[in-house]
Amino acid sequence: MLLAIDTSTHYASVALHDGSRLLSEHTWLANQAHTRTLLPNIQRLLADAGASMDALTAVAIALGPGSFNGLRVGLSTAKGLALARRAAVVGASTLELLAAEYGLDVVDMNAGRGRVYRWRRGTDCDAIELVEGSAPDRVRHAGILARLGWERLRAGHTLDAMKVEPIYVQPPHITESTRKAHMQAA
Repeated sequence: MLLAIDTSTHYASVALHDGSRLLSEHTWLANQAHTRTLLPNIQRLLADAGASMDALTAVAIALGPGSFNGLRVGLSTAKGLALARRAAVVGASTLELLAAEYGLDVVDMNAGRGRVYRWRRGTDCDAIELVEGSAPDRVRHAGILARLGWERLRAGHTLDAMKVEPIYVQPPHITESTRKAHMQAA
């Protein structure tokens, strides 16, 4: 059984797939609460499918680009589960998932600050551009990731759970705490 995890944006999604069919899928508006909502949704997913972690043989993860917090939460959860269960890891870029789900050849995804990530089907992740613009807010469903994950698993395109990293196209937008700045000034 494969567990698919996509926490790339403010929408999050998880799915279970047995290699033949989608068993269960949950998609929700996580906003910035990925840490708080991911594991309860995985537990609910397993319960709805009548499955347990004992049957887990692979984990598929959306690698980004996307929310720095969301990517870290999803990837660390996927890595932890894969290492604990000795499960294979496969991944796909968030833009590839959008292309697969919506039938797009050129994918734009909001990157914040009036910019979009742009990717063309058939190119690798190094070809992701950061350009000015805006894009529709599209929800991704982890069932798509699960299907692609099985394809990659069968083709032997697995990732090293210890070394896999998110796809970051830009550095994080980090603001300094006003409290910390005040303490340093004193």
